[in-house]
Amino acid sequence: MILKNLFLISLILLSSVRVLAVEKLLFASSDSLPPKIYKEDGELKGTYVEIIREICKRMNVEAEFVTYPWARVMVMAKTGKVDAIFPPFKTPDREAFLYFTSEPMSHTRNVVFAPKKKHITVKNLSDLQGLTVGINDQYSYGPKFDAYKKNLNLDLSNNEEMLVNKLGRKGTTKRIDVAIASEEVFKFLSKRLGFLDDFEVVYVLSANPSYVAFSKAKGVKAKELAEQYNKILLQLKKEGFVQKILNKYMENEK
Repeated sequence: MILKNLFLISLILLSSVRVLAVEKLLFASSDSLPPKIYKEDGELKGTYVEIIREICKRMNVEAEFVTYPWARVMVMAKTGKVDAIFPPFKTPDREAFLYFTSEPMSHTRNVVFAPKKKHITVKNLSDLQGLTVGINDQYSYGPKFDAYKKNLNLDLSNNEEMLVNKLGRKGTTKRIDVAIASEEVFKFLSKRLGFLDDFEVVYVLSANPSYVAFSKAKGVKAKELAEQYNKILLQLKKEGFVQKILNKYMENEK
Protein backbone atom coordinates (compact mmCIF):
# COMPACT_ATOMS: atom_id res chain seq x y z
CA MET A 1 0.00 0.00 0.00
CA ILE A 2 2.85 2.36 0.90
CA LEU A 3 4.62 1.55 -2.36
CA LYS A 4 1.43 2.20 -4.32
CA ASN A 5 0.99 5.59 -2.66
CA LEU A 6 4.61 6.50 -3.34
CA PHE A 7 4.12 5.55 -7.00
CA LEU A 8 1.03 7.76 -7.27
CA ILE A 9 2.84 10.67 -5.62
CA SER A 10 5.70 10.27 -8.08
CA LEU A 11 3.31 10.38 -11.03
CA ILE A 12 1.69 13.54 -9.68
CA LEU A 13 5.06 15.20 -9.20
CA LEU A 14 6.19 14.26 -12.70
CA SER A 15 2.98 15.65 -14.17
CA SER A 16 3.49 18.89 -12.26
CA VAL A 17 7.01 19.22 -13.64
CA ARG A 18 5.69 18.78 -17.18
CA VAL A 19 3.09 21.50 -16.61
CA LEU A 20 5.69 23.87 -15.17
CA ALA A 21 8.25 23.22 -17.90
CA VAL A 22 6.94 25.71 -20.46
CA GLU A 23 8.71 25.63 -23.80
CA LYS A 24 10.77 28.74 -24.53
CA LEU A 25 11.63 30.36 -27.86
CA LEU A 26 14.68 32.59 -28.12
CA PHE A 27 14.31 35.64 -30.37
CA ALA A 28 17.28 37.81 -31.37
CA SER A 29 17.35 41.34 -32.72
CA SER A 30 19.57 44.36 -33.07
CA ASP A 31 20.88 46.09 -29.93
CA SER A 32 18.41 48.95 -30.27
CA LEU A 33 15.83 49.34 -32.99
CA PRO A 34 13.08 51.52 -31.53
CA PRO A 35 10.16 51.44 -31.61
CA LYS A 36 10.42 47.75 -32.60
CA ILE A 37 12.75 46.86 -29.70
CA TYR A 38 14.62 48.95 -27.12
CA LYS A 39 15.36 49.18 -23.42
CA GLU A 40 13.89 51.82 -21.12
CA ASP A 41 14.80 51.90 -17.44
CA GLY A 42 16.21 48.39 -17.83
CA GLU A 43 12.96 47.03 -19.27
CA LEU A 44 12.70 45.62 -22.78
CA LYS A 45 9.96 47.34 -24.77
CA GLY A 46 8.81 47.79 -28.35
CA THR A 47 6.12 47.05 -30.90
CA TYR A 48 7.65 43.76 -32.00
CA VAL A 49 8.36 42.72 -28.41
CA GLU A 50 4.70 43.11 -27.43
CA ILE A 51 3.36 41.44 -30.56
CA ILE A 52 5.78 38.51 -30.32
CA ARG A 53 4.93 37.99 -26.66
CA GLU A 54 1.21 37.86 -27.42
CA ILE A 55 1.71 35.43 -30.29
CA CYS A 56 3.90 33.16 -28.15
CA LYS A 57 1.33 33.29 -25.38
CA ARG A 58 -1.28 31.96 -27.80
CA MET A 59 1.22 29.32 -28.97
CA ASN A 60 1.62 28.24 -25.33
CA VAL A 61 5.33 29.04 -25.34
CA GLU A 62 7.39 31.70 -23.60
CA ALA A 63 9.27 34.32 -25.60
CA GLU A 64 12.79 35.24 -24.54
CA PHE A 65 14.84 38.00 -26.17
CA VAL A 66 18.52 38.72 -26.72
CA THR A 67 20.02 41.72 -28.51
CA TYR A 68 23.33 41.96 -30.36
CA PRO A 69 24.81 43.82 -33.32
CA TRP A 70 22.90 42.80 -36.44
CA ALA A 71 25.84 40.96 -38.05
CA ARG A 72 26.06 38.69 -35.00
CA VAL A 73 22.29 38.15 -34.99
CA MET A 74 22.52 36.81 -38.55
CA VAL A 75 25.34 34.42 -37.62
CA MET A 76 23.35 33.14 -34.64
CA ALA A 77 20.39 32.44 -36.93
CA LYS A 78 22.58 30.58 -39.42
CA THR A 79 24.07 28.37 -36.72
CA GLY A 80 20.87 27.75 -34.77
CA LYS A 81 22.00 29.59 -31.64
CA VAL A 82 18.57 31.28 -31.58
CA ASP A 83 15.12 30.13 -32.66
CA ALA A 84 14.13 33.25 -34.57
CA ILE A 85 15.23 36.77 -35.47
CA PHE A 86 13.52 40.05 -36.26
CA PRO A 87 13.02 42.21 -38.31
CA PRO A 88 14.90 41.02 -41.43
CA PHE A 89 13.91 41.86 -44.98
CA LYS A 90 13.33 38.80 -47.15
CA THR A 91 16.15 38.11 -49.63
CA PRO A 92 17.17 34.94 -51.50
CA ASP A 93 20.38 34.72 -49.46
CA ARG A 94 18.48 34.86 -46.19
CA GLU A 95 15.82 32.40 -47.32
CA ALA A 96 18.63 29.85 -47.58
CA PHE A 97 18.88 29.68 -43.77
CA LEU A 98 15.61 31.19 -42.53
CA TYR A 99 11.95 30.19 -42.62
CA PHE A 100 10.09 33.45 -43.21
CA THR A 101 6.47 33.81 -42.22
CA SER A 102 4.14 34.43 -45.16
CA GLU A 103 2.70 37.50 -43.46
CA PRO A 104 5.07 40.37 -42.62
CA MET A 105 4.99 41.97 -39.20
CA SER A 106 5.00 45.45 -40.73
CA HIS A 107 6.37 47.51 -43.64
CA THR A 108 9.52 49.60 -43.39
CA ARG A 109 10.53 52.58 -45.52
CA ASN A 110 14.23 53.30 -45.96
CA VAL A 111 14.56 57.02 -46.57
CA VAL A 112 17.04 59.88 -46.82
CA PHE A 113 16.81 62.42 -43.99
CA ALA A 114 18.25 65.93 -44.22
CA PRO A 115 18.21 68.99 -41.92
CA LYS A 116 15.28 71.22 -42.88
CA LYS A 117 17.44 74.34 -42.73
CA LYS A 118 19.75 73.05 -45.49
CA HIS A 119 16.94 72.76 -48.08
CA ILE A 120 18.50 69.69 -49.70
CA THR A 121 16.66 68.24 -52.70
CA VAL A 122 17.15 64.62 -53.77
CA LYS A 123 15.32 63.30 -56.82
CA ASN A 124 17.59 60.36 -57.56
CA LEU A 125 20.67 58.68 -56.09
CA SER A 126 23.08 60.76 -58.18
CA ASP A 127 21.93 63.84 -56.23
CA LEU A 128 23.71 62.36 -53.18
CA GLN A 129 27.09 62.79 -54.83
CA GLY A 130 29.07 65.59 -53.26
CA LEU A 131 27.31 65.07 -49.92
CA THR A 132 28.52 63.20 -46.84
CA VAL A 133 26.03 60.37 -46.53
CA GLY A 134 25.59 58.71 -43.14
CA ILE A 135 24.58 55.04 -43.03
CA ASN A 136 24.56 52.13 -40.59
CA ASP A 137 27.25 49.86 -42.04
CA GLN A 138 25.53 46.71 -40.69
CA TYR A 139 22.37 47.14 -42.77
CA SER A 140 21.25 46.72 -46.34
CA TYR A 141 19.11 49.53 -47.74
CA GLY A 142 17.98 47.60 -50.79
CA PRO A 143 19.84 46.33 -53.85
CA LYS A 144 19.60 49.63 -55.74
CA PHE A 145 21.33 51.69 -53.07
CA ASP A 146 23.75 48.92 -52.09
CA ALA A 147 24.98 48.76 -55.68
CA TYR A 148 25.28 52.52 -56.00
CA LYS A 149 26.86 53.44 -52.66
CA LYS A 150 30.42 52.87 -53.93
CA ASN A 151 29.97 56.18 -55.78
CA LEU A 152 29.22 58.12 -52.60
CA ASN A 153 31.16 59.71 -49.77
CA LEU A 154 29.94 57.53 -46.92
CA ASP A 155 30.20 58.07 -43.19
CA LEU A 156 29.68 54.84 -41.24
CA SER A 157 27.86 54.40 -37.93
CA ASN A 158 26.95 51.21 -36.10
CA ASN A 159 23.59 52.35 -34.73
CA GLU A 160 20.78 54.79 -35.53
CA GLU A 161 21.28 56.95 -32.46
CA MET A 162 24.75 57.83 -33.72
CA LEU A 163 23.26 58.76 -37.10
CA VAL A 164 20.69 61.07 -35.50
CA ASN A 165 23.34 62.84 -33.44
CA LYS A 166 25.62 63.25 -36.45
CA LEU A 167 22.86 64.75 -38.57
CA GLY A 168 21.79 66.98 -35.68
CA ARG A 169 25.43 67.88 -35.05
CA LYS A 170 25.14 67.24 -31.35
CA GLY A 171 28.24 67.42 -29.17
CA THR A 172 31.55 66.54 -30.79
CA THR A 173 30.15 63.97 -33.23
CA LYS A 174 31.27 64.05 -36.84
CA ARG A 175 28.98 65.97 -39.13
CA ILE A 176 27.05 64.52 -42.06
CA ASP A 177 24.84 66.15 -44.69
CA VAL A 178 22.18 63.45 -44.94
CA ALA A 179 21.37 60.19 -43.17
CA ILE A 180 19.84 57.02 -44.58
CA ALA A 181 17.72 55.03 -42.16
CA SER A 182 14.46 53.27 -41.43
CA GLU A 183 11.91 56.10 -41.30
CA GLU A 184 10.12 54.72 -38.24
CA VAL A 185 13.28 54.19 -36.20
CA PHE A 186 14.89 57.52 -37.13
CA LYS A 187 11.79 59.57 -36.32
CA PHE A 188 11.37 57.77 -32.99
CA LEU A 189 14.96 58.51 -31.97
CA SER A 190 14.86 62.08 -33.31
CA LYS A 191 12.01 62.80 -30.93
CA ARG A 192 13.87 61.21 -28.01
CA LEU A 193 17.08 63.10 -28.73
CA GLY A 194 15.44 66.50 -29.16
CA PHE A 195 15.48 66.80 -32.97
CA LEU A 196 11.77 66.24 -33.71
CA ASP A 197 11.31 69.29 -35.95
CA ASP A 198 14.85 69.51 -37.34
CA PHE A 199 14.78 66.83 -40.06
CA GLU A 200 12.72 66.03 -43.14
CA VAL A 201 12.46 63.12 -45.55
CA VAL A 202 13.90 64.17 -48.91
CA TYR A 203 13.92 60.83 -50.76
CA VAL A 204 12.44 57.33 -50.39
CA LEU A 205 14.91 54.57 -51.21
CA SER A 206 12.67 51.55 -50.70
CA ALA A 207 9.57 50.27 -48.96
CA ASN A 208 9.88 46.69 -47.79
CA PRO A 209 7.99 44.26 -45.57
CA SER A 210 9.87 43.15 -42.45
CA TYR A 211 9.40 39.79 -40.79
CA VAL A 212 10.05 37.43 -37.94
CA ALA A 213 12.03 34.52 -39.40
CA PHE A 214 12.92 31.16 -37.89
CA SER A 215 16.29 29.41 -38.08
CA LYS A 216 16.39 26.47 -40.49
CA ALA A 217 19.28 25.08 -38.43
CA LYS A 218 16.63 24.08 -35.88
CA GLY A 219 15.16 21.57 -38.33
CA VAL A 220 11.62 20.83 -39.43
CA LYS A 221 10.22 22.07 -36.12
CA ALA A 222 11.27 25.61 -37.07
CA LYS A 223 9.13 25.40 -40.21
CA GLU A 224 6.15 24.29 -38.14
CA LEU A 225 6.73 27.15 -35.68
CA ALA A 226 6.87 29.66 -38.53
CA GLU A 227 3.56 28.38 -39.88
CA GLN A 228 1.91 28.46 -36.46
CA TYR A 229 3.30 31.93 -35.77
CA ASN A 230 2.02 33.16 -39.13
CA LYS A 231 -1.50 31.87 -38.46
CA ILE A 232 -1.73 33.68 -35.12
CA LEU A 233 -0.18 36.87 -36.54
CA LEU A 234 -2.93 36.98 -39.17
CA GLN A 235 -5.53 36.51 -36.45
CA LEU A 236 -4.04 39.34 -34.36
CA LYS A 237 -4.12 41.66 -37.38
CA LYS A 238 -7.75 40.71 -37.99
CA GLU A 239 -8.56 41.49 -34.34
CA GLY A 240 -6.87 44.89 -34.60
CA PHE A 241 -4.30 44.00 -31.94
CA VAL A 242 -1.24 44.65 -34.14
CA GLN A 243 -2.42 48.09 -35.28
CA LYS A 244 -3.30 49.01 -31.71
CA ILE A 245 0.27 48.26 -30.57
CA LEU A 246 1.80 50.16 -33.50
CA ASN A 247 -0.41 53.17 -32.82
CA LYS A 248 0.39 53.14 -29.10
CA TYR A 249 4.12 53.54 -29.63
CA MET A 250 3.94 56.12 -32.39
CA GLU A 251 1.33 58.23 -30.60
CA ASN A 252 3.52 58.28 -27.48
CA GLU A 253 6.26 59.91 -29.56
CA LYS A 254 4.16 62.67 -31.14
